[in-house]
Amino acid sequence: VAPADMTVLIRGASGTGKEWVASHIHALSRRSDAPFIAVDCGTLPKELAASELFGYVKGAFTGAIENKGGMFARASHGTLFLDEIGNLNMDVQMLLLRALQEKHYRPIGSREEIEADIRLIATNENLEKAIIEGKFREDLFHRLNEFPVQVPLLAECLDDIVPLAEFMLNIANQELDKNVKGFDLETQKKFKTYSWPGNIRELRTIVKRAVLLAKDDWITAEDVGLLSNERLKEYTLKNERTERNNIVKALEATNNNRTATARLLGISRSTLYLKLKKYRLM
Repeated sequence: VAPADMTVLIRGASGTGKEWVASHIHALSRRSDAPFIAVDCGTLPKELAASELFGYVKGAFTGAIENKGGMFARASHGTLFLDEIGNLNMDVQMLLLRALQEKHYRPIGSREEIEADIRLIATNENLEKAIIEGKFREDLFHRLNEFPVQVPLLAECLDDIVPLAEFMLNIANQELDKNVKGFDLETQKKFKTYSWPGNIRELRTIVKRAVLLAKDDWITAEDVGLLSNERLKEYTLKNERTERNNIVKALEATNNNRTATARLLGISRSTLYLKLKKYRLM
């Protein structure tokens, strides 16, 4: 799909590498010499999302003391990557749909139309559910879904796990100034039987830690320290209870101010939003 200027909707679980897929599509496209602009829609304040995307003109609102270009302007002739697009409110969704359909947009407070010469790539795990709940426009979904790409779970790609781990091993060796040669057979077997709930992101973390801890030329199962699937479930359940309690306490301490809560917990707003949904605290 890279050479075609179609809108791409990338689906997949957290940690599967959706942004890497998006950047690779851009790198192989005819727009590769222009910018690739990535936007985490979960971190955009709802009241500022439109101005962040489309820009604004001087005097458009209190504090707008000069003209400012938005993400559309920064991505001109290139690719705009909207991660977790389902976090945009309905008003911004309408503006986005218009920009995609008409190939033009207006900065907030402006009467001037600007050409929207961008290629859009978006991600979201379950827009169909958001449509049913009335939180996402169905017409925008169909516009985004011109070319869907499903990124699989790491556990579904058994033959890729060891080559990926070896690729990450080489990177970790360079970063840590080490010279670890590879993984012993027992470790490779563990890699293929482990469930990888954190997908590629978890594999990268585990490999880097194992390289740091390796006592010999080859990484052993002890260096990797993977939990069995049953122990992992117990560990995850225990940690989820603790995490939920911490979030509730932080919300109470900040009078339900989500920005302050995220700051208190040391996570991004988008991560907090996902955890609020996960623990049904919304």
